[in-house]
Parts: sequence; structure tokens; C-alpha cells
Amino acid sequence: MSPRKPASKGSTRAGATGRGAGGAGHSASGGRSAAEQHRAWLELVDTEGPFLSVPVLTGLYPQGMPGLSREHREVLRAAKSAFDRAWDAWDAQRDSAAALASYRRTRDSWVSTVLTEVLGWGDSWTEACARPSLTEAYRAVSDGVHPVTVTPTGALLHGEHVGALVSVTDPVDSLRDLANDGWATSPVDRMAAMLRAPGSDCSIGVVTDGRWWAVVSAPGNGATASGVVDSQTWVEEPATRDAFCELLGVQRLVGGTTEHRLPKLFENSVLAAEEITEALGTQVRSAVELIVSALSDALLDAAAREEVEAKPREIYDAVVIVMMRAVFLLFAEERGLLPTESLYTSGYGLAPVLDALEERARDEGEESMDGTSLTWHRLLATSRALHSGVNAEDMRIPAYGGSLFDPERFPFLIATDASGTLLLTVSDRVMLHVLRSLQIARLSREARRLSFRDIDVEQIGYIYEGLLGYTCEQAEETILGLAGKAGEEPEVPLSVLEGLAQKHAGADLAGAIVAWLKKHQPGAKPPAPKALAKDLGAGDALPDADRALLAVTRDEELRGKLRPWIGVIRKDLRGRPVVIQRGGLVVTETPSRRDAGAHYTPRSLAEEVVKYALEPLVYSPGPHETDDRSQWQLVSSDRILGLRVADIACGSGAFLVAAARFLARKLVAAWTREGTLGQYANRLGEAERDALRQVVARCLYGVDINEMAVEMCKLSLWLVSLDRDKPFSFVDNKVFVGNSLLGITDLDQLKAQHIDPAAATNRPFELDHAGRYTRDLDAGAILEEVSRRREELASVVDANDPARSTKTKQRLQHENEESLATLNRVADAVVAVGLDPAIGAEPGRRLNQGYGDLIATLGRAFPEEGAGDGTLLEAVLERGLTPTVRTDYERWHCLHWPLAMPEVMGRGGFDAIIGNPPFLGGQKLTGAMGANIRDWFVEVLARGQRGSADLIAYFFLRAHSLLNDHGTLGLVATNTVAQGDTREVGLDQMVDSGFTITRAIQSRSWPSQSANLEFAAVWGTHGTLSPRVMAVCDDTPVPRISTLLEPAGSVKGKPERLNENQGIAFQGCIVLGKGFILDPEEAAEWIAADSRNAEVLFPYLNGDDLNSRPDCSPSRWVVDFNNWTENKAAEYVIPFSRLLESVKPERQRKKSDGSYVLRRPLPERWWQYGEKRPAMRKAIADLDEVLVIALVSKTVMPVRMPTGQVFSHMLGIFATDSYAQQAVLSSSIHRYWAITYGSTLETRTRYTPSDVFETFPRPEPTAELEVIGRTLDTERREIMLRRELGLTKLYNLVNDPGLETGADPDVDRMRAVHVELDETVAAAYGWDDLDLTHGFHSYRKVTRWTVPPATRVEILDRLLKENHRRAAAEALTQSSSPAKRGRKAAKTPIQEETLDI
Repeated sequence: MSPRKPASKGSTRAGATGRGAGGAGHSASGGRSAAEQHRAWLELVDTEGPFLSVPVLTGLYPQGMPGLSREHREVLRAAKSAFDRAWDAWDAQRDSAAALASYRRTRDSWVSTVLTEVLGWGDSWTEACARPSLTEAYRAVSDGVHPVTVTPTGALLHGEHVGALVSVTDPVDSLRDLANDGWATSPVDRMAAMLRAPGSDCSIGVVTDGRWWAVVSAPGNGATASGVVDSQTWVEEPATRDAFCELLGVQRLVGGTTEHRLPKLFENSVLAAEEITEALGTQVRSAVELIVSALSDALLDAAAREEVEAKPREIYDAVVIVMMRAVFLLFAEERGLLPTESLYTSGYGLAPVLDALEERARDEGEESMDGTSLTWHRLLATSRALHSGVNAEDMRIPAYGGSLFDPERFPFLIATDASGTLLLTVSDRVMLHVLRSLQIARLSREARRLSFRDIDVEQIGYIYEGLLGYTCEQAEETILGLAGKAGEEPEVPLSVLEGLAQKHAGADLAGAIVAWLKKHQPGAKPPAPKALAKDLGAGDALPDADRALLAVTRDEELRGKLRPWIGVIRKDLRGRPVVIQRGGLVVTETPSRRDAGAHYTPRSLAEEVVKYALEPLVYSPGPHETDDRSQWQLVSSDRILGLRVADIACGSGAFLVAAARFLARKLVAAWTREGTLGQYANRLGEAERDALRQVVARCLYGVDINEMAVEMCKLSLWLVSLDRDKPFSFVDNKVFVGNSLLGITDLDQLKAQHIDPAAATNRPFELDHAGRYTRDLDAGAILEEVSRRREELASVVDANDPARSTKTKQRLQHENEESLATLNRVADAVVAVGLDPAIGAEPGRRLNQGYGDLIATLGRAFPEEGAGDGTLLEAVLERGLTPTVRTDYERWHCLHWPLAMPEVMGRGGFDAIIGNPPFLGGQKLTGAMGANIRDWFVEVLARGQRGSADLIAYFFLRAHSLLNDHGTLGLVATNTVAQGDTREVGLDQMVDSGFTITRAIQSRSWPSQSANLEFAAVWGTHGTLSPRVMAVCDDTPVPRISTLLEPAGSVKGKPERLNENQGIAFQGCIVLGKGFILDPEEAAEWIAADSRNAEVLFPYLNGDDLNSRPDCSPSRWVVDFNNWTENKAAEYVIPFSRLLESVKPERQRKKSDGSYVLRRPLPERWWQYGEKRPAMRKAIADLDEVLVIALVSKTVMPVRMPTGQVFSHMLGIFATDSYAQQAVLSSSIHRYWAITYGSTLETRTRYTPSDVFETFPRPEPTAELEVIGRTLDTERREIMLRRELGLTKLYNLVNDPGLETGADPDVDRMRAVHVELDETVAAAYGWDDLDLTHGFHSYRKVTRWTVPPATRVEILDRLLKENHRRAAAEALTQSSSPAKRGRKAAKTPIQEETLDI
């Protein structure tokens, strides 16, 4: 066959830049900085994943990369000529076995020379044939009955330490091409698999076929990164060669300190990549604000001529879309996925524009660029060209289509006057700064020019997700943008600042401004008061302040008002003060932003979730049938393409992108096994791209409540499946705007016009009958036609006629939307009835009456004869779908699953649901979404299961309901998903209905530095699991996983609340108002002024006092009028006056509609506590002492305290003074029950009396318990007072493994007391057979002096069994005693979040 030039990313990039980089070799740096030198050679490396970053390299090599010595260069040159001849000979006869054999001999000699002599490995280079343990430890095996096994060729050994693995392969076109031996992975992938083998303690690998050399980093729980270089360019590109040889030298792999070795450099580079991502997120928001400002100015001018109309929200969305277009162009152009002809580059391309604008700025000055808008015109022209295509003589651009580039989407952007001139433009000066924000990351140490080749699709998604929490509003008065933390700066009306200045003249104005912001803009991050005060004072001395204000306004009076604030007004990217005048547009937070947080989801986490969720679907038998991977069998390509996978809160699409990559790899493997690969491509790389397009078109679905998130998800799917000269994958039919939790899931709900068809009591409006005279209501016929069209849509766009294919799909999609409009409206009404605040979602007569009225309303809207009247139907929709609280939406957008996706729901649901649903705490749900939405979640999604569950529980329930009978789940959540009410509402109900948890992460730190939080992950299935298969909990195989996301014991079920424990444990008082609280000195003054005040002033004990003060005494006092009337309270003048001044205004804050912010009766009874706890007061009235526990602590240890004081809401109070009960509640037995059935806050336990104490089966008191309880209390109190140790500090010592026996006698004594106490409590239960040998053991990320883990599991099993026995006995007693009422569930205690006033 004829010679063929190898094609790969590496060769393309090297060839494109080789000569230009030649001067950056070992001989000279050309006057460039070290960062520029490192950037230059990195640009010549074909990288994937978080490869080595410039800041990390510059820190280690501040003078640039050291050059290869003359001696080593000579060795390299001498060996290379022979290898080059061997490569050329093989390349000319690729099908010749003799040529391959000859090549292998020369290659092995060349590789040995490079490793041992040039890299300096010498005798440390060890071939695997000489060290069989390497083969065993680093063996990687493919799945399936005919597995492919790969092992390393050798390794760099330093003693027993493996510094790097080496894999030598036969010649390939690219080390990233997939193999065709039955395991569809590349040589780089296979090295990563070997590095992650179970016995591996090495994370660095080298892969080579002689010509191509790859460095691979694959840490066990991190992302894979790799860089490929071409040894044929090592003469003309010495910088790359020198870097390669330096980084793979002995010093970087096994020498020096760990901090300076290659694994650590990769780890630090991951952190640097996250820093870039965070920086770009902030910069993009600043760029959006700048374009909004520019369009605002242009819009005001155009609007004055009554030529353009656009709503503020539309302006913001349009700007975000423009930014997304820019990112797409940079991403695609730098990857060579768009035309490279000079006509495209000069007329349409965006990549070279920044350099051109920088040159203009240098030559002409920035201000001169205010008068031109060439870049803006280019961006609009390119958008039109990409959407509709160009077919010119010298250039062809296919019609990519896609809503992202649709020029008609925002008509005001392309509106022109009579002469054809754009009415709205953005200057080149603005676009200079916009492109800088996109292409230059401003980091803490440097400003770094970025290459979009090195940025993942997931990173781009995260950058834009940060824009979702904002919108535009029209300023009703002049607003100043103040300085603050980048990306979180405050905006304050000028009138507010002037009012504060007048009120605080000569006083702490800066403190007053910060206080105002804290109250009115809690999400803003202003400077500290001292820094703000300094900036306020420095304003007069700022140079060019008047000139800067002149750029803002010509209004002299306004400039005079702005002048005092110039020191604190931040500058936009152009350097102009941020001042939004009346009528202008200001970027503001949406209501949802204060409750939500966007965290960068690393690619590795998304891929982990996807892998374990989808593996059971692509293998049969697979992980649900056997743990033996060699028995797994890949399913057919048709079955893979028949999978339906959804992310029901998709955001920017990170999990769908991971799913696309995973399924595409498996699809190529299936094609290879079936022998059909040639039908899709000539090369495996092309096959994978085709597979990605097919998977995106057929398998993936996304839903998000935010319209712009949906656009970002589409963009991510386009980017991951983009192929040169082929149009976008059509995904408008796969990614939906809507609220996943609001909508029907079954057609019977539509036909019955009732959210619960089984409970319907009225004869429904018959849609099938109505369809005879109203075509829009013929559900059967419509869905049949919609399904047919959707089947046509679920195909790859025809590359032979892309324009016609894309337009056909757009037409089909539009026809479907029109066909479903009326049915969607009826389905909306079904939801609206349950959301109507006057009706509610609770099953019963009122709800049935509401649905009865809906049926009559539908009859009027769609009569058999005559014109219909839709007024009442619109009223139903208005009442139910209009949010009852301020949200981002004018009306809730429901997602009706059987209408939107009939091809999925018609066959039972999705095969898998993946993702990371949003988090919102249970106590914030009502305030953020409305009481009616919360009731809907409880009644419809949770089937009436009440409790203060976080939003995540309802997403789990909805995902569970959308799976088919064999569906799998893979969701990331906060760790509260396995705790308290959230667990009971979510996972408990799912497992009770047949769901099996197959894999779980109970709590793990978020895998990026951008967020300091813990997360959980849950995988599971509706299908059956073979009894021979082990579940995996926190990477450990276990027989079964409980809803606590830990290994399940032998006793199933959840604990019941016991009547015997009712009326004993209480949460303390919720004071609700800082004005109630005072210092001891102030309390003494009040009592001295009027002795009667002693009747309403009490010591106020909180959790911090209990845990930190040696005597556990309260540090503050509090006013307590209990349940007195206002008149009686007013008799105590001083305390009452304090509350009147400082509590009443806060309690009686009002909403815009005039109603109170706080629930009744808090505003009306402002002098009383939010929760007075009358039951607790009654229970402890006759006691001198009680047991008290901090509701959030690491110790989980009760303390004996006197009554006669007010206990705060952060304390649990046990109405008992029994030393026996103190012993029981201080035991490891009770503590483990509390940790298991309470919840966690970071590493601290949240003790909820209703879930922990009321379910805890206590033993009968004994004399021995009384003695050990008294001993613990007496001796512990003495140690704490003598050594001035608080409870937390004392138990930190007790639980410190580093404090050995004999080092501290007091600690030894406390440990001994707890051993005796645990033995005594176990004996009271009759459990003398338990192994109570104490040691240091970790549970839920906390190490304690306690019993062994196996004993913990046994204790929890026995307690749960005893709980069930007692609950059953109580139920039997109650059922046989008609005089007694049924058992009541304990009221869930009010959580800390309710304390905000």
C-alpha cells in the first residue's frame, strides 16, 4: 500500500507551530519570561485533562526549563536516525509482518536508549519480564467473557518504589486512537487502567510506540491527564524535548522531596485549573455586566426614537447567549472544528480578533475604539453564517442550525434603521475587554493567556452556570456599583448612601453601609468596614476622579452627588465608575440565588457517577449479576442506542456529557465486536465521534427549570459531539425547560383530570370524545403522531444535506409543540388545582371538589358546539401556577413527562437517571418556593410523608418514579440525604417500594478546592440484584447498604417512636430576637434599678456555653415574659422598653403586599418568645436539676445542669435528674444511636430528640447505673474545673489517639470511667456477650475512644430489634384498650434555620 502520513492531534499541532517554536530551545529564551517559555512548549503538546499548568511549572522552574546536556543530545541524535529509518520503512509497508518485526527491534533499542541514557534511568529501568510482580500488581483486564489483558512493559524502580510505569506498543497513528482488539480503549486509556489497578501505588506512566511519547497521570481518585509529544519534532522543537526529558528524569519521579515530584506537580496543576475556572467565572460575569451597560446606553438612545423594544430580562438572556456564542467559536476554532480557510479566518473567525484589538489599543489608544463596533458586527455575522450556512466559491460553512445561533431569537440585536444600520451596537473597546475576560485568566500571581484546547466542556459549563442566578432590571433611580469581592460586589442606590451619610455624619458611615448591605443584600461581599472607611476618605485624593465621572454623565448636578462616593465606586473593565442612571439596566441577583450555590463539578466526579449508573445497562450479565468482571458481556449496539438516560436537573449538562462519552465508548466497542465498525468510519477516532453524535441524538434527555441552563446544556452537548463540516446534533427535542417536580407522570392523570386518578370521584371530561370535535384534545391520535415525529427527530442530522435535514427537524419539533399545546394546557390545569392555595394538594373532599370544578371548566372551554370560553380555565392556571412568593418565574413551568417524552414514558420510564439535583434546606422550602409548592411535594411526591425534608428528597422520589422496572439511579446529594426527615421522606420510601441501593458514598469532601462541603452519592436499581453480588459502600464491598448509606445490619426497617419516651426530651426555647438577650452586667443594672426585674430576667444557657465553659454556666442573660399578656409585660418598664425598641420592628416587618413576613402569631405577640416550650416548662417545674445536651456537637454528651434558667433552642433538655439516665445517655450505646439516627453538620452530630431519644429503647434503671452515672458526673466536673477545660476540649483529649496511656492521668481516668460505664449499660440490657474492648475507632469521619466497629453494628442491630419489639407491644396494648388514643408521631423540632428574623 502507499505510504500514509500519520494524522493525530499531536502531529497537527506540532506541524502548525514547529518552526515558530524553534527558537525557544535550550540555547536561548529570546528574552521571554519563564511563564512564557513554559507556555510555549506546552502549546506544542497534545494534552487531555488537567495537564501540567504554567504557574506550577514556573514555581518549580523560575528560570525556564533546563536544557538537555550536549552529551545527551548527541546520544539522542545518534539513536534517532536509525529509528527514523525504521519508522519510514514500516510506514511504507504497513501490512508487512516482516516490516513490523524489523520495526519492533529498532523501536525497542531506541526506547531503551531514551529511558536509560537520555532520561538517566540507568539500572533503575526494569523490564516486567525480569520482575513478575509488576505484571501482577499492574494488570488491567477488559470486561467480558473474552477479556483483553494488558500489563506494563517495565517500570522505573527505586528500591521497591515504582516511580513510573512504561508501556511500549506497536506503531499507531495516535496514542489516543482506540484499539480494535475487542477492548475499545486507547494506549493512553490502558496505561490509566494499569495505574489504577487494585495493587497500584504509582500514578505516573509513559506510553510510546517509539515515535509518539505520552506522559500519563492517573491518581486513584482523580482525573486522568495526559500529554503526547512527537519525537520526530525533537530537533526543531527542542523546548518540548527538553521539558519531556526533564519531567521524566529520575529527580522528578523518585528523587528530591515529594513536593517536587511529578505526581505532586499534577495534583497542584489540578488546583491551578480550578483556579482558572473560578477566575473565568468571575470575569465572564464582569464581561456580561459590561455588555449590558453598553446595550443599555444604546437601548436608551434607540428607545428615545421609539425604534427598539426589549424587556430587561430579554436583554440579559441575549447577552448571555452572545457570550456563549463567543465561547463556542473559540472552542471550535482552536480545535480545528470550523473552517480554516483564510476567508473564514479574516471575515468570521473570532480567535485572532483579540490580538488585532490589542494592536489597535496600543497604536490608537482605547478611547478611539469607542467609535467603532467591527467586532460586534463580526460576531452577529458569524452567528448568522453558522446557523444558516455559507456556500461561497472560496468557502463552505454547513448550516449548523441550533437555537444558540438563531439570528431571529432576539430580534432587537439585529434591528436596523431605514439605512440598514444596526440600532444596537457594542463598541470595539467593550469587546476588547470582553475577549480579554474570555481568553486571559487574571489569577492571583499572573495574567495567563488561555487556550480553549485545554478547557473541558464541563469547565465551560461551570463558567456559565454562574450567570444563571442573575437577571436585568430597569433602574428606578441612580445606583452605584461598590467595590467588593470580585463577582459578588454590591449595588446600592445613591439615595440610600446619601441617607446613611446624613444619619451617620461624622460617625461610623462605613459600618452603617456594611450593616445595610448585610440586611438588604446578604449575598454581596463588600470590603471590611475599616477598608471601606479608608476608601471613603481617599476619594478626594483620587487622580482623574472628575474625568472618570465625566465619562459617566454630563449632568453636573449628578456628578456633584457622585463625587463623595468616588473612592468606593468600583470600576468596570474599561476603568469607568459603575454608575447606573435612572432608566438604565442593572444586573441583579435573582431570588433563587441567595438559596442556591453553584460548585464546579469536576469531570472525575461526573464520570464516576455515570460509570456506576450505566455499567449495569451496557453489560448483561453485568455488575448486578456477578462480581466477576470477566463474566460481564457487552450488550449489542442496538441495545445501547435504545437506552434512555436523563438528568432531571441538568444545569449546564456535565453529567449528560459524561454519559455521552461513556456510551459512545461502549458503542464503538459493540460495533467492533459485531464487525460493523467500517460502516461508521475508516478510523476508530472517527467512529467515536460518530458514536457521540448518535448517542446524543438518541439516548440523552435533560430537564432544567432555567431556560438559560437549558441553552448551556445544549451548548455542552454540541461541543462534545461537534464534528468538522457536520451540523450540530439536534437536541431541541431532548433538552426541556420545565420544573421536574411539577407535572403529570402518567396519562391517566390527564384523562381523569386528577393528580391521583384512583381517588377521583367525578366523571372526567372525556378527552377521547372531545377529540372528535376538538382535534387538539385527541390525546391518543396526537401522541401517536408526536411519537412518530420524535422517532424521526432522534436521528443524526444528515451530513449529505445538513440544511434540509436541520430545517426538517426544526419543522417537526415545531409541529410537535403546536400539537401538544392544548393537552399541555389541560395538564397544567391538573397541577394548578393542587397548587391553588385555596384548595391545596392534600387528598380529600376539598381537592376532589376542585377537580370537579376543573371538569366543568374544561366543558366550558371545549364545548361540543359553539365557541368555547377559556376565561375560567385561564383563571385556574393563574391561581395555581402563579408563585405565592417572589421567585425567578412569573408562572411555574410544568414538565408533563408522558406528553414531552411519550417514547420514554410509553415503555415504562427511563433506563437511568443521573445528576446532581439542587440543594435547598427543608426549613427554607416554604420561603423560597411557597407553602403550596411545599404541600405539593409532600402530598404528591412523598405520598403524604411529612417532615422537614430537604429538596433533594423530592428529587430522589421524582427520579425514582420515572425509572422503568429495570432502571438505575446515580445521583449526587448533600449528606443529609441519609439523615433524619430527608432520609425518611426520600430513601426510606424508595427502599420500601422495592428500590435497592447498590453503591453509596455516605460523606466525602467535594473534590475541588472551590467548595468546602461534604457530599453523598447514591446508586441503585429497580431491578433485581443477584444474591451473590456485593454492594459497595464507601469503596468497601458489603452484603447490603441501608438508607443511612452505611453497611446494613441484620435487622431491617427504621425505628419507631416509643410512647414510653414521650414527654421527656425537649428542644429549648426559640427566643427569636436579639433584643431579648443582655450581658450579665446589664442584667445586674436592671435588677438594681428595679428589683422586680429579677422576675423576668434569667441566665440564658446556649450550646457554646455548655460545651466550652469549664462550669458549663451561661455567659448571658435573657428577658422572659413567658406567656404573659402585653399589659402585664409592660409593667416591667426597662425590659419591655428594650423589646419595644429592638424586637417589635423586626417581628413586624412586612412584605410588599402589606402582610407580615413572619408567621402568625409572632408579629402580634412580639414580646414573647418564638417558641416558649410550655410542655418543657411543665415537665421540669418540680426538678432542681435536669440533663442538658448540645443539639449540635462532637461530644454527644449530656451534662447535669440546674433549672431556673432559660435553655436556648440549641439545647436538648431531658426532664430527669436520674444519675442512671445520665449514665445511659452518656454511653457509647446511646451515642452511636444518636449519630446513626440524628444528622450531621460537618463532623458534628445534630441531636434531634424526636428521631433519637424518642426512638431509643432505654434499659431499666439499676443501682449500678446510678453509681457509675454519679461517678462520671462528679469526677468529670472536678477535672474540668481544676484544669479549666470545657466539655469539648476535655473529650478532644479523651478521643486523641496521640495521647498515649500514662501521658495524662486525668485522661486515663476518664477513659477508664467510660469503659466501666459502657460495661454497666450493656449489662443493664443483658448484653454481657458484647466485645466492649475500647480503642480508637472512626465513624462518620470522627475518631473516638469507644467500642470496636463490629460491636457498633451489633449494638445498633440489637437496639433496632428492641425498638421494634417495644413498638409492637405498645401498638398491641393500644389496640386492646379502646379508651386510649392511637400513637402520635412526635412533632419535628424546629431547626436552626427558622431563627432568621
